[in-house]
Amino acid sequence: MSFMQFDYPKPRLHPKHNNWREDLPENHEPQLVPPQLRWLTERNDIYLEVPRYRIEVMWWMIILAASQAVFSMFFLLWLFISIQIYSLAVISIVVFSSFTFHSLRMFFVAPRSLPIRLNRKRQKLYVYNYKQPWQPWRKAIIRISVYNWADIHGEVHFESTPGIRGYHLYGAQCEPGTHQVVERFVLAKEWGEREQLNQIWSYLCMYMQHDDELPPPRNAGTADFWQPRKADAWPEAMERESTSTP
Repeated sequence: MSFMQFDYPKPRLHPKHNNWREDLPENHEPQLVPPQLRWLTERNDIYLEVPRYRIEVMWWMIILAASQAVFSMFFLLWLFISIQIYSLAVISIVVFSSFTFHSLRMFFVAPRSLPIRLNRKRQKLYVYNYKQPWQPWRKAIIRISVYNWADIHGEVHFESTPGIRGYHLYGAQCEPGTHQVVERFVLAKEWGEREQLNQIWSYLCMYMQHDDELPPPRNAGTADFWQPRKADAWPEAMERESTSTP
């Protein structure tokens, strides 16, 4: 008796990511999917800059801030009228004010674009990361990660966590000449069309292969109409390196 056997796809890279769905073509290979970006900041013969817009922290942050403000007002009113424990009231003011300020800062101050740059003359990838500590009085941390493009592999993951649910295009840095992953990072997110991620990866690879026959982005201009603040300027040394030839 013979049984049907199915060959399920297996990830090329290891260790495997728990949310892995698909391996994309190697970045030096011909790309089979038509290239397409959603947004484009800058493209010339030296470098390409693409925004990674964040929207998951936008609307729920302002709703959270409003809810915290309303809750703290009712709570403080109850403390003063019913219990008159003034020390607890003062502590509550500090705590709820901190939460509210943090939420408002995430909405109005935290940049949304979080760009990446690909310098095809240097064959380098530059990833702009911005992290706001949970303490609202602390300054945000800006970190630029630099990778050799030859060591980057593309993967599609599906995140099921509320707030970031959807398909994500990940870049995986591997040890040179191997499929052993050193680090993974997000290149793009998609809440509906998974195929859009394949098109973005194809565009990035074709640009780095010095292909200039690339279409315009799907959306003209930038998404500033819902972006309260642009990303901070790149550090001077990194700005100079990422936009110049060796």
